[in-house]
Amino acid sequence: MSINSVLEIKAQGAWNGGTRIDNSMFENKGLFFKGDIPVTDQTIEERIGVKTRIAAPEDERIGMSALKDLIETSDLDLSRIKVVIGATNVGEDKYDPGPLIQYPFELLRSSCPQALAFDLYAGCPGFNVGVELIYMLSQTGILKRGDLSIIVGAENLHRAKAFRPDDTANIIFGDDALATALETKASLKPVGDYSSRTSETIRLTDDFITGLAETILDLAGDEQIGGLIIDNQLGQAVHRIPALAVRVQHRMVELKHPGEAEKGIFSRFKDALAFYDQEVESFAFDIMSLDRDRNAAARLARAYVESGKYSPIVSACLSSDLTVEVTLHQGRNFSPARPEHGIIDTRTCTHGCFADYIHAEHEGDDVFGAMDGKGVFLYATRGAKLHLAGLLSENDLTLDDIDLLIEHQANFAMIPLTLQQVLAGTEGDLKEAVGRFLADRMVMNIHERGNCSVVCMQRLPYDLMRGALKPDTIQGFAVNRNLDRLKEARTILFDSVGAGMIRSSFIQKL
Repeated sequence: MSINSVLEIKAQGAWNGGTRIDNSMFENKGLFFKGDIPVTDQTIEERIGVKTRIAAPEDERIGMSALKDLIETSDLDLSRIKVVIGATNVGEDKYDPGPLIQYPFELLRSSCPQALAFDLYAGCPGFNVGVELIYMLSQTGILKRGDLSIIVGAENLHRAKAFRPDDTANIIFGDDALATALETKASLKPVGDYSSRTSETIRLTDDFITGLAETILDLAGDEQIGGLIIDNQLGQAVHRIPALAVRVQHRMVELKHPGEAEKGIFSRFKDALAFYDQEVESFAFDIMSLDRDRNAAARLARAYVESGKYSPIVSACLSSDLTVEVTLHQGRNFSPARPEHGIIDTRTCTHGCFADYIHAEHEGDDVFGAMDGKGVFLYATRGAKLHLAGLLSENDLTLDDIDLLIEHQANFAMIPLTLQQVLAGTEGDLKEAVGRFLADRMVMNIHERGNCSVVCMQRLPYDLMRGALKPDTIQGFAVNRNLDRLKEARTILFDSVGAGMIRSSFIQKL
């Protein structure tokens, strides 16, 4: 079914404060990159592409500041807000049991007290996954014409002290926060056959990841799971970075394919990636509902099924005392609406075999992030081609049809190599094609703001439209060369990759 529009981005607000920090603060600190390369201004720019980054003050909740800016600068009827999502990883305090959306939501609660509010943990693609989730709710009539949804992205890694003091990961990241309002443009009613099966409520043992995986497999039987959403109420950073659902996804794969696990396939990058692409093909992420609504994850999972895009989906509500209830949601004969404008399609996939590439771990009484830079680099650059080709082909598009690519900026060096993979096979010199695409059909701010994690997917288009980006050169590549034309871009591809490992993308047509 083709309709004009289902979901559109309506307005944005941002935190625009903080202190700009250059690379000098990391020199002469005894820090080394891998290979015993000393950390200097030159080596930081050569390896990461960051010249400066923004640090937030410890006494400000920047997520609240971003939402306040959205409210004050946009003509929003706050009573129409039905969904409020906090898209984050660490957020503003790694010890906060969450949900972290509780603080920004206080600015809205009196106007929309019945809104569904929750954190969404899907690594750096959290904003993209949030957009997809709202799109599913709009596709299935849960959100109706005129309803508003808010996504607040906030990462205050300096305040949270996310990494050990001697970890060079500190060099990559900057703090940032944005809030985005989306409007549902149609009232749709799904047509098809929906069914569900729910397990008994059980209490898991200390090995709760295996217990949850076994419970799901018992319920699903031979069904190939299309997605897993867990309302994770455990309230600890080590259980949301990466999302608990990611670890459960991979444990299910190990239990279902013991022969491959025994052969060590999942410890070899190329083999593991190929196996997941061919045999798993599913997404996994966590939410943390603000009101501990035991039905929240189930309602979201049903929307994914009735959208006609994913099926079957498993939802689980995991309480802090390790009691859990699991539901398998199935759908037949549902067909997604095909909008011509706004958000026209989405795609999310998770490769839980790479969960340890970015994770939180205990060190005594503290907790810190740990990152396998080489593994993240491989996943970010090698996983794009198949993922994006699938999304584009389903919408009769190629990369040539994309006016603007908003790509997650984990490390600038990843982006040219990702483009090499995606553009391979095009006519002419590949290196020149990569340089042209980077300069003319992308925008960058990692060199000025650092990797701002979940928030970069919101920050880049926001900074483009307000004229905050400037032409520059990063690692020999010209960037931001075509800003005036890109402000008029009509077909935009958002692509992000992060902890899990998860890749999530969506297409916007204006």
